[in-house]
Amino acid sequence: MDWAGLLRRRIKAARKRGASWVRWLDLLRLIPTSEGRARLWTRLVHADEVHQTTPFTAEDRYPELFDLAARLAPEAKRILSFGCSTGEELDAIRRRFPRAEIVGAEINPRCRRIAARRTSGDPRIKVVPPREIDGPFDVIFVLAVFQREPHKINEMDTQDISSHYPFARFDAALSDLVRRLSPGGLLCVSNSQYRVEDSSISRELEPVKQSPEAPGPFFARDGRRLGEASGRSIFRQRDPSGRQGAGR
Repeated sequence: MDWAGLLRRRIKAARKRGASWVRWLDLLRLIPTSEGRARLWTRLVHADEVHQTTPFTAEDRYPELFDLAARLAPEAKRILSFGCSTGEELDAIRRRFPRAEIVGAEINPRCRRIAARRTSGDPRIKVVPPREIDGPFDVIFVLAVFQREPHKINEMDTQDISSHYPFARFDAALSDLVRRLSPGGLLCVSNSQYRVEDSSISRELEPVKQSPEAPGPFFARDGRRLGEASGRSIFRQRDPSGRQGAGR
């Protein structure tokens, strides 16, 4: 008998039911490694503000989006990577924007230290906790941040994430970032469980038509799964003066 497979199926079924012992098991699994302890600390200390808790990242994960942003804002002077994890995203941004000042914001202290070491040779990159973000920025990247444990959500076919990751948390963070954009600046959001178009600040943004379609699944403001809804991944801050462009 495949005991390991049987155990996995039972854990999956218990997780889908919301069994409390599975939640405790998931927490205990984090303790043995330094990465897991950092994730646990982040979840406990920043329970009301954390979004994605998994620090997974990879080199140049969004080449199409990065390349388009560079074409749309070639003269961008300040760029924010919100949720930069261990810093691979900062390297990818630097290759597209060789002269820009780049700020990486990361809530997980272990990831922040790794990102700072990775970019220590570049004096125009700094890595800070989110509370130290100082705008304005010409381009803001928010990639695989506005989501919570997406693999579990998809595996369990979760239909309502309101108690797991409430819309209000997404909406507040997104609104704060939009307020830090320069007039005409670009907001790039991908792998979010909520759509930018549904946010309370969407009226201050206009989607860039040629931007890649943002991948789903998406959830409505009440946390319930949407059907075949789609959304854009790049938006431009509306400029009250009517000027165009994201550089200053």
